Amino acid sequence: MSNKNVFRWWWSWESEKIERWIEAQEIQGWHLVQVKSKLLRFQFAKGSPRTMRYVFDYQHDVDEDYKQLYEDAGWEQMYAKNNWYLWRKSYLADHPEQRPEIYSDVDSIVQRNNRIKTTLLTVGLVLIPILIMNMMLQPMWQIRTTILVVYLLIFALFLYGITRLNAQNRRLQEKSTSLK
Repeated sequence: MSNKNVFRWWWSWESEKIERWIEAQEIQGWHLVQVKSKLLRFQFAKGSPRTMRYVFDYQHDVDEDYKQLYEDAGWEQMYAKNNWYLWRKSYLADHPEQRPEIYSDVDSIVQRNNRIKTTLLTVGLVLIPILIMNMMLQPMWQIRTTILVVYLLIFALFLYGITRLNAQNRRLQEKSTSLK
């Protein structure tokens, strides 16, 4: 049996994109065996093609009931670190309408997105005093300028992620409202 390790960069606000990529690997016969390096390195083993649903979940303060709820519903936990959880569940390829979902409603997805936004905002706010200290302690203006540029890029990235999550929440809520 052959294996492959794939490094795949993705952003927390693009979890659906990476889920679809892993599912496409399964359809090609590459079964996800392990996830490493903070959800960036994926180890696959070659096998028969199969249809699997993968879902990333971002949770704080998880208890045993959380895990038990998904396992009772037939989900298998593939990863659990740093508030990120990766679940998978098989389904029949000839019944795509039966593709399993972890999130039962739009509000659950919006709440997950809000948890990610809160984390991005918190980390961004924690970086502000660090930036100020670095700027004050660094005597060379060239290094201060470099530090400032790097921090501004990080803040821009966080702001972009928050904006993307807000846009996704709006789309989900509009779609939900139009279905009612």
